[in-house]
Amino acid sequence: MAPPLDAWLDDLGLVPVGQTAEPHELALSRDVILDGERRFDLRVTIAWAAGMGLHLWAYYGLDSMELPRRTLLRLLGANAELPFVKFAVTEEDRPMLIAELPPIAVDRDELGRALARLVVVADRLLTETAPAIADRGRLPDWTGRVTRNPALLDRYRAEVEATMPEWPPSEGNR
Repeated sequence: MAPPLDAWLDDLGLVPVGQTAEPHELALSRDVILDGERRFDLRVTIAWAAGMGLHLWAYYGLDSMELPRRTLLRLLGANAELPFVKFAVTEEDRPMLIAELPPIAVDRDELGRALARLVVVADRLLTETAPAIADRGRLPDWTGRVTRNPALLDRYRAEVEATMPEWPPSEGNR
């Protein structure tokens, strides 16, 4: 039986922007759009498959962009540095940021932590991975933007960051 994903998302203050299947199905997915403090508009698909758990993936970059080798190597290098998330590349060379929860670990708080983790990673790597995110590496002007999911970050950010290596932002990463 599928977890109460819609209720959990509602409790986390998130509104799905896309979905497949009804909660009683053996497989279903919901899409949400998340914002961090630095990275905005990260679309995340949350997919449930009976017996497989929850799989979360964020299309980290634009669909039709050429992924520079240096940026690809940075993304793949982050796999060794950052716990509980992995970068991968689709057949179309589009980078994805992925998290998985085995069936035994699936609950609202684990989902919240996984979603917050994706946002924290996207925030941390924003400047270094700009060529994968924006055309010609020119990030949008997000000055003055306010996160659309403050409750999620307020609830889980500190706990998530405590499991990651320290990250004092350098001037180049602010």
